[in-house]
This record gives sequence, structure tokens and C-alpha cells, in this order.
Amino acid sequence: MTRRMLGGAVMVRRSGLGSSGQTRLPSASGESVMKLPESLWAASAAPAIDTPPLAGETGADVAIVGGGFTGLSAALHLAEAGKRVIVLEAGEPGWGASGRNGGQVNPGWRMLPSEVAAKYGGNRTPAVLAMLDQASDLVFDLIGRHGIDCDHERPGLVSAGLGRHAKAFLEAWSREWGEQGVKVERLERAALKDLIGTDYYHIGMHDPRGGHVQPLSFARGLARAAIARGAIVHGGTRVHSVHAHGAGWRLAATGGEVEAEHLLLCTNGYSDRLWPGLERSVVPVTSFIAASEPLDEARRRAILPGRHAVAETRRTLHYFRLDRDDRFVMGGRGNFTNGAEPGSVGHLRKMATAIFPALDGVAWTHRWGGRVAVTPDHTPRLFRLARNVHAGLGFNGRGVAMSTMFGTQLTRLVLGEETDMPVESLGLVPRHGLRQFGLTWYLVSGVMRDRLDLQETPPTWT
Repeated sequence: MTRRMLGGAVMVRRSGLGSSGQTRLPSASGESVMKLPESLWAASAAPAIDTPPLAGETGADVAIVGGGFTGLSAALHLAEAGKRVIVLEAGEPGWGASGRNGGQVNPGWRMLPSEVAAKYGGNRTPAVLAMLDQASDLVFDLIGRHGIDCDHERPGLVSAGLGRHAKAFLEAWSREWGEQGVKVERLERAALKDLIGTDYYHIGMHDPRGGHVQPLSFARGLARAAIARGAIVHGGTRVHSVHAHGAGWRLAATGGEVEAEHLLLCTNGYSDRLWPGLERSVVPVTSFIAASEPLDEARRRAILPGRHAVAETRRTLHYFRLDRDDRFVMGGRGNFTNGAEPGSVGHLRKMATAIFPALDGVAWTHRWGGRVAVTPDHTPRLFRLARNVHAGLGFNGRGVAMSTMFGTQLTRLVLGEETDMPVESLGLVPRHGLRQFGLTWYLVSGVMRDRLDLQETPPTWT
């Protein structure tokens, strides 16, 4: 990356364009174009909306880099507020984690309300907790209000766990969110089996706020809604450099340039060197997902009979659900030692059959991976990078609801309104260059501790 002066303004230029998990095809201009990776979601998504590449010079009130849930949510809400908005996406809407994740609409973070209070203090905590509580509602409200076709279901989210570690977390979650008015149901082993069809887990909890969507379809639906309200979305448009220009910012991109008063960077786990330091504010982690063939009727009656989304409390967690065609979809860790490689379907198949023995013999037809962005304390970040430049990222694998919500937080910043989240200066992850070693150790040690949890006597609620 280089920085130089251009017309009296600081210019930020990207020197490296590579990101793991990218599929590139040559374009007529000679620049590589990122192709949507093969996945179950790509095979079953609602039709893509036309988002032609940028051509020539143009202007807007707000330029948004990144066409995932965060950028598209911001574009939609800003367009509804009367702003002229342009989204610049190197691939197509939903190309990154937004179109590759498990589609679970998870309520909140993995941080308890008491931990939120300890982190943000008494003045900020009520707003942050309200934001967390409302994030899942926002997703389903947008789906209903804009008629987004994304196979959405809202039976709630089930958290399932093993041993004392799970019991302590789930007990605190149900108690503390219960004090906030959420009707969380605690589940002993027998009740959990009745709900999700397995007695593999010792203990569980049902949170009615959760659900699941077809994530690529949801991203495309957000793009369609934003465009219908006047936003412009350009796919196949990589931003190469940004520099201050007059009272705003000028972006040089594939096919042309954009001038805007406000700039929003919504690149999450695919952040690169476009803005100095942004990629070092999070740790990109590869998540891997596999999907089975459609289940037969007997298996369908026994596995996830209530069609709940399930997420484990393990340190190296797995998550699973059914899609619209009754395929079993399961996600988990990617490659331990190489973030550029997604992982192995063998690992997920083994775990899936341990949880649901009836899955033995089922064919697995799809496998794919992508990057999520992790922060040291597992909470997202809202950054002020410069005058009228903001970024929202670091969703720690719970981004369907929270990244959509962060689009509204970025909208407030553009409109000059108070945000629920505190706005911070750019902070870097310590020893970021050693992140792969640290991540590998965290995963390996987590697997060992999870195995100890599995061997414990099943706990009961007190």
C-alpha cells in the first residue's frame, strides 16, 4: 500500500487485491472479475438483480464500498431518507460472507447483557441492549415490508450444549435476557430431544427471536429494495483508491470514478488495504458449510421436526438447520492451519452423524466456505476513520442480524443522528501478523476443552 499527496489531499491506494476464497474470471477490460462461488445458496437463490459495473464519472451523497448485508442495509435506509447513494461491489451483491453463511438469524452477540454493561457502562448499555434485542426483528421486518423472497422461517433459535460450560452460559443467558423481557425457554435433555430430534446434547435453550433465511436471496432482496428506492448498485466494480477531494471524497474504481460527501466501508472479513489499517482491525476466519441431499420423509420427521436453527455453545461450535428442500445444512470451522482453504466435508459429515445417526448414508451434495471477521472481544466495531468516513465490521459469525442492524447505525452517522453503538477511532488487533498461529492455537485448545465437556455428567437446571 502506498500513500501520496494528490492535489493537496492524502491518497490511499491499494497495492494487494488478493483475498482467500475468491474465484476470478477475466473481463473484457483485462481486470479480473470475482465470480460467485458454487454453493447451495447460489444454486437455490432468488434471481439476481441487474447491477452493471460503473462506467464513467458520477457523484452521490454517499458512496458505499461493499455490497453485503451492511452496505445494502445502509443503502436502503439512506435511500429511504432521501440520500443519493451508490454502492460499489467488486463481485455481486452477497458475494462475500453475506451470501455464504449458514443463514441463521441469531439474536444478540455471544456476550451476556451483564458483560455488555461491564463493557459499555450505564449510559450506553440500554441503547446497546435495545439494539441487540431488535436486530432479529429488523431482518424479518425488512423481509415483510419489502416482500423479500428468501425462504425465511422464524421458529426461534435453539442453543445446545454439553457440560458445565454450556449450563453456565445458557443459564446466564436465559436469566439475564429474561430480565430484559425476552421469553427464553430452558430445555433439559429430554425436552431438547423432543424439540430438535437428538439426545446428543446435555442441555439447551430456545430463544424465540431467532430464525433463518436463504442468505444470498436476502442479500439480493436488500439490493432490489434499495434500487427500487433510488440507490444505485454497481457490481463488478473494484475500488482501487480513495482520496479527500474538496468537502468530500473521490473513489477511483473499475470503470470510472465517484465523488461523494460521505464514504462508508462495509467490507467486513474481506477488508483489504483500501483504507490503511482497516484489514488489521479484525481477524478473518474461514468458516465452512456443507449440505446434504434432500432428506427422505422418515429422516425429515426425526431430524429438526420444528425446523429450528441450532447453534452450539462449544468453543469450536457447529450450527445447523434445514433448507426449503429439507437438505441438512451444517457449518463449522474451516481449515486449522491455512485460512485460504475452506475445510473438509468429512469433518462435518462425522459430526452430523454423531448428532443425528439417521444421517449416516446420506449423500452430501454441496460444500463451500467464506470469511467471517472476528474481533478480540467478539463484539463488532463502528469506526470513524476520517471526516465523513465510517466503517462497520467485525460480526464474529453472527452477521445476518447484526450486519443488517449496522446498516442502520451507519445511516444514523450520515444523517448526523446518535447511534446505539459507540463510535470509535480505528483500533488494530494486537500482533495481527501472528493471527494464524493464534487462531490455530485457539481452535486446537478449544477442541480439547470441548471434548472434556462431552465427557462430563449431563448437568441439570437449578
